[in-house]
Amino acid sequence: MRYGRCGACGGGEVYRGEYVAQSGLRATGAGKLGSKQPVFDAYVCAACGHTQLHVQLDAKMASHIRNKFDWIPPKKTL
Repeated sequence: MRYGRCGACGGGEVYRGEYVAQSGLRATGAGKLGSKQPVFDAYVCAACGHTQLHVQLDAKMASHIRNKFDWIPPKKTL
């Protein structure tokens, strides 16, 4: 979606805004991990409503994600 095309419907009505997380990023079923309010780039398709959130990772955030969250291994087929 970052390149102006919706991955869900194929439409070209993609708009970018910002989403500010109120509760912080957390692992599934866990409590709040921190008091920071991460800012995400939000991409929204005006045709179908599909939305993607992207965050710019620094080394500290990437390490935190790898250590605290559940990893989902890639599948060979969808």
